[in-house]
Amino acid sequence: MTLADPTAPRPAQRRPPESTPAVRVLHVVGCLDRGGIETASLDICRAVPPGQAHQTFVTVNGVTGSLTPAYRDAGATVVQCPLRPRHLFPLRLWRCLRAARPDVVVSHISLFSAAVLAAARVARVPVRIARMWSEGDDKPASLRRRLLRGLCRAVLAHAATDVLGVTAAAVDFAGPRPHDRRYRVLYNGVDTARTDGWDRAAARRRWELPDDVPVFGFLGRAHPVKNRPFLVEVHHAAREHHPGARLLVAGPLGVDDLTTAHPGVDRDPHVVLAGEVEEVGPVLHAADVLLLPSLREGLPGVVLEALSVGVPVVAADLPSLRELSVLVSGLTLVPLSAGPRVWARVALEQAGADDARRADIARALRDSPFTLDHVARQWRRLWRVDPAP
Repeated sequence: MTLADPTAPRPAQRRPPESTPAVRVLHVVGCLDRGGIETASLDICRAVPPGQAHQTFVTVNGVTGSLTPAYRDAGATVVQCPLRPRHLFPLRLWRCLRAARPDVVVSHISLFSAAVLAAARVARVPVRIARMWSEGDDKPASLRRRLLRGLCRAVLAHAATDVLGVTAAAVDFAGPRPHDRRYRVLYNGVDTARTDGWDRAAARRRWELPDDVPVFGFLGRAHPVKNRPFLVEVHHAAREHHPGARLLVAGPLGVDDLTTAHPGVDRDPHVVLAGEVEEVGPVLHAADVLLLPSLREGLPGVVLEALSVGVPVVAADLPSLRELSVLVSGLTLVPLSAGPRVWARVALEQAGADDARRADIARALRDSPFTLDHVARQWRRLWRVDPAP
């Protein structure tokens, strides 16, 4: 063995290149409870590592939310900036912006994003994005509300560098100006890994569902806009043709909406009320068809998740879903006015899809622009993140 001469000159050491500092992205949200907005935002948080973008989520509803630990595990910071009392909110928001010194602000609170982005513009934040999640705000169209919407749209046009809707209908709600390229669609993406790892037999055993009956599935919170009592009506109508049909309903915020409209449904042996679930895979793989009878939607992630595992979807004929139906396979739209009997007939037809049809549905979704990898790349470009080599 030859030893090195300690007196010999050492070769020059190459200095490692200085790392590019992470872009500071500040999101303004209502809270981080389980829902479509929160799940999609968490997926992006996980897909873009903290070394590229340090993400801070500011909640304005007075609580942080049940998904806060998951966001922090993904490397995000979660803080509160309560909206109430309203007259102090501008000052609290200003202090939050001054403390975080973000490079990017993304506001997720519908047209009220105008106020957030106006403050961000005053604070000289270079990238100011309004993320529009729905085709409406579920508020009555009173004169006061119409005037407030008009004011917010005018301020948004002045303050935002980008107004990104999850669908064209969501962009329209923001009041786009003709030929203004800031207003455009950026679809959500589905994390297919979240639905993998289950098969039909194992999923049905989890919910004690027979193998030889059609199962109607639903995933969504107990909120009037989700129209969950209609599911029970559809299920009753379906049992007239297939007595063994089951209904599997999962989602947070309890079941009072169902038991109030349909007393005794919680004791029906043909109905499984699963409540809030940590994993969506078992619900989707147990279902033969997913029902979505919502009164209003943006781009529901549960539809993309169902299609990604080959589960057909029967949904309300809404503008956002009409747009989605021409871009994916397996989504059938039925007007709510058609009634539960028509819905039951269509749902039973879709539940009978064979394995080849289900494989085609899954393949079409996974080859579409609705995958998480595709969407995460677009967010990186918007945030001016240079992906790691």
